[in-house]
Amino acid sequence: MTLGVCISRIQLALSVLGITLFAAAVHADEWMLPTTQAYLSPDRSWRLTVTPRTVTSQLAYFSDKVAGRRVAGAVAGNPQEHARGLMEHLDQGQWKRVWDEPLLNEVSPVEAVVSSSGQAVTFDNWHGMGYGKEVVVIYDDHGKPVRVMGLEDFLPKEYIEALPRSVSSIWWGSEHHFSADGKQVVLRVVVPSAEAYQHLDGSASQHIELPFDVATGQAVAPDEKAWSEALTSAMQVNAENHAWEVKHKAEFIAPLAGPQSDDESDWHRYLLEAFFRVDPGWKNGYPATKVLRLPQHKDYQASVGFLNDALHDELRDGVVMIASPSQDNLVHVLSGIAVTVPRGWLKKARVYVAVDDAHTAEVARMLLPTGAKYVQLDPSKPIPQRKARLDAMTASQP
Repeated sequence: MTLGVCISRIQLALSVLGITLFAAAVHADEWMLPTTQAYLSPDRSWRLTVTPRTVTSQLAYFSDKVAGRRVAGAVAGNPQEHARGLMEHLDQGQWKRVWDEPLLNEVSPVEAVVSSSGQAVTFDNWHGMGYGKEVVVIYDDHGKPVRVMGLEDFLPKEYIEALPRSVSSIWWGSEHHFSADGKQVVLRVVVPSAEAYQHLDGSASQHIELPFDVATGQAVAPDEKAWSEALTSAMQVNAENHAWEVKHKAEFIAPLAGPQSDDESDWHRYLLEAFFRVDPGWKNGYPATKVLRLPQHKDYQASVGFLNDALHDELRDGVVMIASPSQDNLVHVLSGIAVTVPRGWLKKARVYVAVDDAHTAEVARMLLPTGAKYVQLDPSKPIPQRKARLDAMTASQP
């Protein structure tokens, strides 16, 4: 896997699905509604309890965001507009309140750390790591902000562009901590790489440590060699992303021909892209793609079963796209399956089969009793890109 598995790749993949090219999205992710969390200092003598602002539901929150409402997803009658932090100190076995103040996060921070001198730092916003002005907030020992930072306040633009991201978040770092003396907060920032895109939790990522003075909020110079290497890695990611984007944009524009390989994933991609170029329901539908493997493949019989299931159970009113590296064997297997499909069973389905002119009449004959609308996809005949998709791509260009 190359470094191009990133925002650019997913943006282009969205265009394959009929969505405007260069829309921002990557890995899917899930968020639960935030709950009250407690964070202890290393010596366990200080405790920060973060109480999130109550949100009626995620749907209400996002609906209000779209509508521009100031307190999105608010519960009627609840005056709380931000998360709240309660700092306590353990004194002779009793927790005593030191400060109780609103935090800057609209709903809740994602994480927080507490020093052994009673200072706190919060990280990120619920449902949007890496976004907003409150990515890092350093609080003093009275609960007042010392410094508030977005990613752009401590990372170059090009570095941020190279960071891995999901639908909602930029996965910029994890396991931030205070220095041993508590005078610095150390941000562990992901070094962009292919591994970083594959493991968003940071488990396979390298990190660069960026320290900040908690009394002033000012940056402390990081290790010069490590920082230089991190910047170089970010530039490499961006360069490979750009090269991947150029290559696949050209493929998006060019006529689509059938794969010249036996690779199953190539055939799935061909079928999917063909659907968006030729099917009348391309804007609102999504096909099943079934690739019959070569008989010598160790999982050949499983692919026969998948094809059988598609024509018997799954797609009575849908679209199925079928192909195989061997057209002769595909027609042979289809003939055995088609005779077992009840007459008229697929009368609401569209069945695309990737076969040439020498095989298409036989496929049409065998599918006729099923009632399916059969559409030939001749892999040897390139399919032009749909004008509407080209127009959408052009319109999305800056």
